[in-house]
Amino acid sequence: MRYMLAAFAALLLAAAPIEAGSEAVFPDTPAGRFLATWVGVYNAARPDEIARYNSLYGRQSTAEGWMDMYRMTGRITPVRVESIGPDEATVLLSAEVGDGFWLERVILDPADPMKVVDLTLQRVDRPPEFAIPRVPHADLERLMAQRLAREVAADRFAGTIVVQRHGRVIHRSASGLADRPGNVPVTMDTRFRIGSANKMFTAVGVLQLVEQGRVSLDAPVGTYLPDYPNAELARTVTVRQLLSHTGGAGDIFTPEYEARRLEVRTLADYVALFGHRPPDTSAEGRNAYANYGFILLGRIIEAVSGEDYYDYVQRHVFEPAGMTDTGSLPEDVAVPNRSRGYTRGRDGALADNAGTLPYRGTAAGGGYTTAADLIRFADALRSGRLLSNAMLARATSPQRPDGWYGFGFWVEGQGPTRRWGHGGGAPGMNAALRVYPELDAVVVALANLDPPAADHQAEYYANRMALDE
Repeated sequence: MRYMLAAFAALLLAAAPIEAGSEAVFPDTPAGRFLATWVGVYNAARPDEIARYNSLYGRQSTAEGWMDMYRMTGRITPVRVESIGPDEATVLLSAEVGDGFWLERVILDPADPMKVVDLTLQRVDRPPEFAIPRVPHADLERLMAQRLAREVAADRFAGTIVVQRHGRVIHRSASGLADRPGNVPVTMDTRFRIGSANKMFTAVGVLQLVEQGRVSLDAPVGTYLPDYPNAELARTVTVRQLLSHTGGAGDIFTPEYEARRLEVRTLADYVALFGHRPPDTSAEGRNAYANYGFILLGRIIEAVSGEDYYDYVQRHVFEPAGMTDTGSLPEDVAVPNRSRGYTRGRDGALADNAGTLPYRGTAAGGGYTTAADLIRFADALRSGRLLSNAMLARATSPQRPDGWYGFGFWVEGQGPTRRWGHGGGAPGMNAALRVYPELDAVVVALANLDPPAADHQAEYYANRMALDE
C-alpha cells in the first residue's frame, strides 16, 4: 500500500501549485464523487459510515482497518486533485497528525461507475510547496520540548530521541513511562523493541559475506540451503531478491504462526513452518514486503558462517559497532532496562503487548536496542567499520524499480531530505533510524507504543532541522 506507480506520483506533484492550506475541490465525475465519498467516510471515522460506503461501492473494508489508519493520521484534507478522465483520479491528502502526505488513486469501471477496478493509497514525500519552515537549533529544541510534553500527555509517545549532526549529539530526550504499572520512567538507557529495524543487522551480515566472496548476490537460495524444502524457491529466488523484497518470499505473520507463536524459537523452526511454501510469483507478491525473506537470509548467514545467527550479528555487527545494549534474547529472559510495550485496543485503552510478542526477535525483526546504540550503528556503517563505503552505497541506493528499498535499507527523499535507514513497527513498538547524508545528520526515535509514535517524532525534528547548521 505504501508505494505505488511512480508515474502517478510524478504527475500529481507536477501539477500547478495551489496555496498551502487550502482545500481542493473534487471534480463532478464518477471518480471525483468516489474520492469525495471516501474522504468524507474516512474523516467521519464511524462504522455506520464505513458500512454505507461498502454498500454503495460494493467494497469489503473493515471498520477496524479504517479506524487503525485514522488513529495514525487523524482527519485528512484533500489539497490537490488530478483527474485523468471521468473514471480515474488521484488526490493528494495532508494528515492532521504528523507531517505526512498521502496519495490516493482510484480507477472505476467505465461501464459501471459504482464498481472500483483499482484503489491505491500510499505515503509520499511532502511536496515542496508545502515545505515546513526550518528553524534555528535553539528554536527547534523549544518546539520539540513543547511537542513532546503534548504527545506524552496524550499517550501518543513514550520513548527516546537522539539527533546527531556533524558527529555531535545535538538533541537527546527521554519521555514517558517504560513500565506503566511500575511507574518506571523512560531513560536514555531504556531498551526498546524495534520490529523490522533488525533487518538492517541481517543485511549487513549478508553483505559482509558477499564482500568476503562467500555469498553471491545472484546465487539462488538453494546454493546455500541445499536441503531447502521447496525446490522452486530454492532454485529461482536469489539473495539479491531477498535483500530487496523482490523474491515473493511472503510473510511470517500468518494463522499458522499465530497458532504456534511461542513454539517457533529458531530460524530453522520458521523454515520448518514455511519452507514448503512456494514463492508468490504474482506481480504483487513478487514485490511485496517479505519478512520471511529475511528469515532465509538469517539461515544463509548460519549456513555460510557456521555460526548461530545471533552469535554472528553479536560478533560481526554489534561488537565492532560498540553496541552493548542491543540483542534479541527471549522474552522470558530478564533483560535489564527492557521496556514493556503498550498497544491501543479497539476501545482506545492501552494494554500490555506481551500476548503479541514472538518467543524472541529474529533476522526479520523484533530485537531490542537503545537510541545511543542505533547512533553507534549508523556511525560504524558510515565510517566503514561494518561494510566498505562502496557496498554501503549500493545497500542504501534503490535496488527495486519502484525505488523505495535498497539491500535491507529504506531509501527515500531527494536533495537535502534524501535519507536511508529503517523503521520497525508492531503492536506496542516503533523504531525509526534516519540517516541524512547531505545534512550529515542521524535521527533516531524509539517508542514502546504503536506506530507511528516514534516515526512522527523523528519526522517532526528532521523536517524542521536547519539545513546549514
